[in-house]
Amino acid sequence: MYSDPSKIRDKVVKIRLNASEAQLIEALVNYTGEEAAPMCREMLLEQARHVLFGGMNSMQGRGGNEVHEKSLSVA
Repeated sequence: MYSDPSKIRDKVVKIRLNASEAQLIEALVNYTGEEAAPMCREMLLEQARHVLFGGMNSMQGRGGNEVHEKSLSVA
């Protein structure tokens, strides 16, 4: 059904924001024209890569860090 089932995003992480945090995300959404959830996911993953790998390849954007992502194991 899917060419690569490992790429299916079926894990959920919920966050709760206060009013000013939500306004910040909304302003960024309005500025970029992106949807909030994918944009937040990308920012979260970029920050995680930066913390784990010291900024290596953190600016490559979407899909640019597949080697590093595959080396992580999440239980």
